[in-house]
Amino acid sequence: MSAVAKNAYAVGKETDAYCTKCKRDTLHNIVALDAKGIPAQVECRSCGGGHKYRKPASAAPAPRTATRKVAGTGTKKVSAKAAAAAALPAQIYKRWEELVGKRAGVTAQNYTVTSAYGQNDVVEHKQFGLGFVVEETSYNRIKVLFQDAERVLVARHGQNPPA
Repeated sequence: MSAVAKNAYAVGKETDAYCTKCKRDTLHNIVALDAKGIPAQVECRSCGGGHKYRKPASAAPAPRTATRKVAGTGTKKVSAKAAAAAALPAQIYKRWEELVGKRAGVTAQNYTVTSAYGQNDVVEHKQFGLGFVVEETSYNRIKVLFQDAERVLVARHGQNPPA
């Protein structure tokens, strides 16, 4: 193992992992390392559940179309799309943390599909946690940034748009 790989993980640092409770890849805090320095126990930052470390599903081998051999080098080059997808969870979490800092002290509304929300509203979703409305995509759809992903949710369900 190289020196870089030995220092890649540490107790208290964060890593992407598959959450057995959320059933998706989320950011986790490392709770314990095994003898090889690989995470053994992690705690999900979305739901707070603790469990054995499981590699994120996004860490599965990339489809053959995402990589290609670089002529004459014997190495593979990852496509820009695949590289961007790997960096996405950390970027989303960073944006979410910035919004938490900007809106400290603002009371979050409990999310319901029948309520109306506007841009910059703060919502508390039962499954996804604290979120920030970043855009109204249509009369009854809102884009909300949660700590692990940006999701489109239903709003004003059952209400007719103004004529």
